[in-house]
Amino acid sequence: MKLKITPSSLAIIVSLLLTLIALEMFFLNEKKQFELLNKKNDLVLEQGVSKIINNEINNMIISLKTFNLLLKSKDYNASAKDFEKLAKEVMATNNSVSELQFAPQGVIQFTYPYSKENSAIGHDLNRLKGRHKGVLLSIDNQSLTLIGPVKLIQNDHLSFILRLPLFNKQSEFIGFVIAISDFENISNKLPLKKLAYKIQGFNPDGKISTIFDNIIDKTAGTINVFTVPVPNGKWLFSIQNKKYDPENYFVIHVLLYLIVIAFFLYIYKRERYLLLTNIYINDTNYILKHEAITDELTSIYNRRYMNKIMKQVFFSNVTSIHSIAFLDIDHFKIVNDTYGHDAGDEILRVFAGICSNNIRTSDIFARWGGEEFILFMDKTSRIHAEDVCYRILRAVNQHSFLYNSQVIHITVSIGLTSFSPKNDKIDAVFKNIDDAVYHSKKNGRNRITVI
Repeated sequence: MKLKITPSSLAIIVSLLLTLIALEMFFLNEKKQFELLNKKNDLVLEQGVSKIINNEINNMIISLKTFNLLLKSKDYNASAKDFEKLAKEVMATNNSVSELQFAPQGVIQFTYPYSKENSAIGHDLNRLKGRHKGVLLSIDNQSLTLIGPVKLIQNDHLSFILRLPLFNKQSEFIGFVIAISDFENISNKLPLKKLAYKIQGFNPDGKISTIFDNIIDKTAGTINVFTVPVPNGKWLFSIQNKKYDPENYFVIHVLLYLIVIAFFLYIYKRERYLLLTNIYINDTNYILKHEAITDELTSIYNRRYMNKIMKQVFFSNVTSIHSIAFLDIDHFKIVNDTYGHDAGDEILRVFAGICSNNIRTSDIFARWGGEEFILFMDKTSRIHAEDVCYRILRAVNQHSFLYNSQVIHITVSIGLTSFSPKNDKIDAVFKNIDDAVYHSKKNGRNRITVI
């Protein structure tokens, strides 16, 4: 007698086979999900470590500059008692700094806290082996330098040295003010205590050196490497992730093979995955649409969007008076040539923010290209449009643009015109504001011309 399989039994068998296949796919996907989670955690960890390190360094810089101002108020002629009082006052507000020093002509004269056994007083930084490159770099650049981590000569502590060179009115080097921070001040704050990791540091006084390493077995998991820039150097972090172990899922794997309900759980997971994927696709489409009309550098509208708005205005049946203005940053090429394109990009971002904060919600502001911007003021007369433009002109003039502690003053030339879509053509309107900007630049810049 031949065995007959009923349709319902066949359906159950097919369902079970499909469930088993789905389960195999699921566990194959688990490994990929594990790897993706590791990458996500690595990114979060990298951002957290970078933030902590840079915050600590910034705190050191603030304390050292404050200490310098206090010493400068005494013409750098403070007595030992005065030095101790000022240093104690500064260190009381910042636990990142473990020692402050003053080194006239590079020779350490005062330290706080002072120790007879482990004092750096008398050390000539210009002659100390392994410190010469960092000293020269600080003097030549006339700027703060961060050295470390290195072992201090006086006590072998692994520390960071932040030096600020001092110069007289004739730009002659007169010495250093120095802040020192023990490596433990930073390492104790890093979220790495339960991880296997290695830290390597580089600074002007030497090559890459290993600061800390507790990775015993390099095959125990994947190694994620990232760099944290610091002034005049960098830190190299190697973090070991946990290794994927399929044996951890063996019992679950066997049970799921025996339980039919696992099939329905997989379907639920799949449906949820599809739902999230659909949400992700919709969000991505929204972001892409937004990016298509947004300037990447300044985060305001771009030329494509402004052209679209202008075409809508001229093809509409509205007969209102509108105004449009061209804004061109003066001498922007000089800024780029003098301070670099990073400074120029920062000024463009800040300038866009100033303009956006000084226009109305009904106005449309966009980057036209380079240092040129355009402002469309819907249903706005020439008089009211001039008020908006003068508000921007004043705001730009009054703003101090800062880049790397340098103040950069910029101005803007503006061309303004008013028009009616019923009586004017779009090409003529753009030519008017272009001519108006040219007239502003030709007649001294930092002004508004209305045509």
